[in-house]
Amino acid sequence: MNEKDELRQRTKKKRLRITFPDGKVICCKSSLSTMIATFIEIGSDKFPLIDMTMCHLPLLSKTIYPKYEEWMKPVCDGWYVNTQSDADTRYMQLRSISNQLSLGLVVEVGADFDVHTDSDTSKRKRNSDRLQVTFPDGETIGKGNATETYLEAIKKMGINDIVRKHIPWGKSELITSTQQTKYQVQIDEQRWLTTPTTTKEKVKVLRIVSAMLRIKIEVSCG
Repeated sequence: MNEKDELRQRTKKKRLRITFPDGKVICCKSSLSTMIATFIEIGSDKFPLIDMTMCHLPLLSKTIYPKYEEWMKPVCDGWYVNTQSDADTRYMQLRSISNQLSLGLVVEVGADFDVHTDSDTSKRKRNSDRLQVTFPDGETIGKGNATETYLEAIKKMGINDIVRKHIPWGKSELITSTQQTKYQVQIDEQRWLTTPTTTKEKVKVLRIVSAMLRIKIEVSCG
């Protein structure tokens, strides 16, 4: 092996390979892509159960930390992951998460893994996160993911009008002046909006709001 080949071998990037109990294997070109794909497969409903920090802040969050904005990458359903780590750190994080949630994942790190993803699952996950809202004036909102569309639609229907209606959701109102739960995102300087984790629930909220405000909208997802 010549010097160039040795250098290539030394600098070859490590990959993660995740195997689920049902045999599903995720191994993307980068360890980051594998980690995000694994989180999507695990499902956002389990994210609140994950007890893990990065830079003294929760690893997964519905808020983009200003100090680490360049490292906060979208996962699904309005959740972001702080990716300020390398393949070895992500390997340890995913092993710990598997143990915390009793997922039974086989987590491996190496430089010679073949890329292997379940394209049908990835496509289904992407489709399930799509949301489109059409307003009476003809404007259609359909951002990159359901959460972005949800937030833009709420803003268009009118934050102040929603607040005045005192629309309930869960144990508090849909929009509050302070953060009441981990499922809220800051929608303006003094308002926090409850953002359901699933696209189906987002559709339900939008339809309730439109009915309360008497705004006829068309909502489609998937």
